[in-house]
Amino acid sequence: MMIATLALAVAVTAASGQPDPAVHVPPEIGAAYGRLGKAIASHDVEGVKSVWAEDFVVNAPNNEVLHRDQVIAAIEGDFLNYKDFQKHIRFVGEKPEITIVMGYDTMVPLNGPGAGQHVKRPFTDIWAKRAGTWMLIARQATIAAVD
Repeated sequence: MMIATLALAVAVTAASGQPDPAVHVPPEIGAAYGRLGKAIASHDVEGVKSVWAEDFVVNAPNNEVLHRDQVIAAIEGDFLNYKDFQKHIRFVGEKPEITIVMGYDTMVPLNGPGAGQHVKRPFTDIWAKRAGTWMLIARQATIAAVD
């Protein structure tokens, strides 16, 4: 059950929605979201690792803190499958070495909690500049609504 819950904790796909018009997403981070989405959709573990820092952690909807390798196991186990995924970015806070992105995702998970139903999941992503590259270091995602 924990791995199925992971599926709702980390999904980002190439089908990202547009940010709020007043929000500026740094191009490097926008590109990283795109790469991450494609990697998750195709179960490309090396692609995911290129965006998630080695010390990446996620506070999953079941309130468990999971590390990168645990989430990658969910990808390898084919638990991250969605349709109609959209990322709605509402806030970007840029600092010299950290960028915070907040908003919500909508999707229909194909398995796990909410399978076959429309899910809304607010998120907070924390990006850090490491060796000149923006890496996702932490994520918090909560299921707010299931229709």
